[in-house]
Amino acid sequence: MIRELVDLLTCRELEPEELQSLVAEIDGAAEDPDLAWIEDPSPEELIQNALVFKLMEHIAVGDKIDEVHEQISDFFAEPLPEFPRRGDGRGFLPDEYFAWLDPLLAERGVDGGGYELLLLEDTFSDNLHALLVWRKDAGRVLEIAAELALRIERSTQRSLGLRPVM
Repeated sequence: MIRELVDLLTCRELEPEELQSLVAEIDGAAEDPDLAWIEDPSPEELIQNALVFKLMEHIAVGDKIDEVHEQISDFFAEPLPEFPRRGDGRGFLPDEYFAWLDPLLAERGVDGGGYELLLLEDTFSDNLHALLVWRKDAGRVLEIAAELALRIERSTQRSLGLRPVM
């Protein structure tokens, strides 16, 4: 299941050897010295944190939503529109931003399949970790995450905290 999850979280863009290597690193998280700082972790905590660390080049990370927006935009050859602002110049709150972003992502991608933004919780910071996945694969990602007791959720249904832009 980890193999399928990693494949879906990376939009199936990894070469087979790269995918296998990444899965082996995540499976071996208990022996990973980079994760030794986690005190008495459950298997689920190890996998959760290993996903955050090992998929870093596929994740937009920030403690403010406008920072995350810039990184999400950088994933595309044609950037997203500028971070949205209200009439008074204040930035959108995270929930408003995710509602604004979702239809834009749905329009992107091959054959109009579009993307969906998922949030991956970490247990070590206040940062948001956002992943773009193919919209058609989002449901399966959430199924696998639930089976493995991982904390991954749709950005449009989020419960993870994030500070707004002022």
